[in-house]
Amino acid sequence: MNLYDTDFVKWTIQQAEALKNHDLNSLDWNNLKEEIEDLGKEQIHAVSSLVKRLIEYKLKLDYSPDTYPRNHWKTEVNNFQDEIERRLTKTLLNKIDIDKEYERAKRLVLSEYKLTLPDQCPYGFEDLMRRLPEN
Repeated sequence: MNLYDTDFVKWTIQQAEALKNHDLNSLDWNNLKEEIEDLGKEQIHAVSSLVKRLIEYKLKLDYSPDTYPRNHWKTEVNNFQDEIERRLTKTLLNKIDIDKEYERAKRLVLSEYKLTLPDQCPYGFEDLMRRLPEN
C-alpha cells in the first residue's frame, strides 16, 4: 500500500509540494491523473445539481397555483442562482446539460404536485439566471 491508500490528506500535501518544487520523480502519476479527472467530474456534478434544483423551484413558481410557499421558493431560486454564479466557469457552462437536469427537476416537481409541465425545458440558461423581481 502506498500513501494514497493509507493517508489521502498527507498524500495530497505531498503531491502539491512535489508539483510546487517541480519534483517530477515524486509525483504519483496514476493516482494524480485519476484525482484531477475526478475533480472535474465533481465540479460538473455539483453545478448540474444546482441547476436541477434551480429549475425545480422555477417550475414551482411558474406552474404551481400554491401561494403559501412562494416566498420560500423565491429565496431558494436566489440562493441557487448565487451558488451557480459562484461556481460557474465558461468551460463548465458548456458541460451542463439543461435538458437532462430539466427532466430530473420535472420528476421531482411531479412527485410533489399534480401539474401539467412542458415536455421540453422552458428555460434557457439566461432565463434561469435572470433575477426575480423583489416584490
